Amino acid sequence: MRVAVAGTFDIIHPGHIYLLKEASKYGELHVIIARDKNVEKIKGKKPIFNENERKLIIENMKFVKKAYLGDLNDFFKVIKFIDPDIIFLGPDQDKEWVETEIRKRDLNAKIIQLNLRENYSSSGTLEILRRLYKKINKEGKGGDRNPSSK
Repeated sequence: MRVAVAGTFDIIHPGHIYLLKEASKYGELHVIIARDKNVEKIKGKKPIFNENERKLIIENMKFVKKAYLGDLNDFFKVIKFIDPDIIFLGPDQDKEWVETEIRKRDLNAKIIQLNLRENYSSSGTLEILRRLYKKINKEGKGGDRNPSSK
C-alpha cells in the first residue's frame, strides 16, 4: 500500500514525527513537501528552511520511502503521480476539500485523518528558540554561532 502525506514540514518537531510515524503504519510512506512560494502565499511568510532543505530532512527519516517537492500550481499533481491507496491527513488539514478534489480527479485513495493533535507547532518551536537565544545572549553565554569553526 502507498500512503501519501503532504505538508510544509518546517522546523521538524515531535508532532511531525508522530504524524509521519502513524501514516507509515498503513504502508509505504510518500511525503510531499510544500513549495516555498506556496507556503509564503498560504501562510503569509517564508519557511525557515527552504524547500530543498525540508525535502532533505524528510527523505532521511527512516519511515519515509520517498519525498517529493509539490507542484507550484496544482496541489494534486504529485498525488496523481504517486497514485496512493491512502492519503493521510494531519488534524488541521481540510479533509472535505481533499475528498472533493480527489473525486474531481478520479483518484481512488482512501482518506485517513489523524485525530489527535500533538501539542507542537513549528511557530511555537521557533518562539521557544527565540526566547532561549535572547536569554543566552542576555546572560552573556552566547558564543560563536558556528562551533565547528574552532
